[in-house]
Amino acid sequence: MDEKQTILIVDDSLLICEQIKAALKEENITICEAHSGLEAQEQLRQCQPDLILLDVVLPDADGYELYNTLQDMDRKNAVIIFLTSKSSDEDVVKGFSMGACDYIKKPFVKKELQSRIHAHLIQKQQRDELDRQNRELRNNMEKLNYMAYRDGLTGLYNRQAVNAKINTALREAAVMPPSVLLFIDLDNFKTVNDTLGHRYGDKVLCSVAECFRQVLRTSDIIGRVGGDEFVAFLSGVTSVGEAGECAGRLCQAVSRIPDLELKGCGLSCSIGGAVCPRDGRDYDSLLIKADIAVYEAKRRGKNQFAFYEPDMKPHS
Repeated sequence: MDEKQTILIVDDSLLICEQIKAALKEENITICEAHSGLEAQEQLRQCQPDLILLDVVLPDADGYELYNTLQDMDRKNAVIIFLTSKSSDEDVVKGFSMGACDYIKKPFVKKELQSRIHAHLIQKQQRDELDRQNRELRNNMEKLNYMAYRDGLTGLYNRQAVNAKINTALREAAVMPPSVLLFIDLDNFKTVNDTLGHRYGDKVLCSVAECFRQVLRTSDIIGRVGGDEFVAFLSGVTSVGEAGECAGRLCQAVSRIPDLELKGCGLSCSIGGAVCPRDGRDYDSLLIKADIAVYEAKRRGKNQFAFYEPDMKPHS
């Protein structure tokens, strides 16, 4: 075994504790001991053992009841082996039925004790390694999943995720109040990049994304679909007017983002809205009309929003 493991001996007999320590003195392990139920609980907190040798009869506790207490306290999934001078089959069955990993009768044979403990420690180490690998695999899968569906700069949903999530939301919201797609385009962002540099432009985009998170509901879908283009999907709004108020708050919030030294470049956003089912029942049709409405907002002077109307002309 590579890593040094820890054993906790819980037995009120000092002689038994010394015999166990003598039997295991050649092993690369740390040994702690306790002589009562209360001491066992304190030692468990301190030494975090990999294996516990637990006497069935203690002066202040029943070993079987203490087993449950130690299991509740344990954060390391320690192996628990009962030690007992009782010899009836009922005692053995009771120990195993509670979940004990093994049962050693006293007086024990030195070689048997050594081999059993050694085997259990190896198995414990193997389980710990498998658990570690599984945690690492889960973490890697979560990271890959995040990278697949998130924009690498802002952490918002990317174009692919936005498409999938909004279409799913549209299907689920078929019988709910209106849903509104907002297409958000930053005004003057090219000037920011040309004047202050792309690195500062990235900082601006991250600040804008955080601004969107603060203004929008947690149930809303928000994503970055282009360089300075974003979409927000507001599902189940009580009215189109509510969505308009939300768009107004977004425009106001972007124009007032603190801690941005724009050196006179100015920053605002224009927003176009499309309503489902009036303007379409799928993401693509809503996006086309919201895009038309964005350019209508820009034509009207920027830093404002407009909802799609049939008489709006597509931009060239």
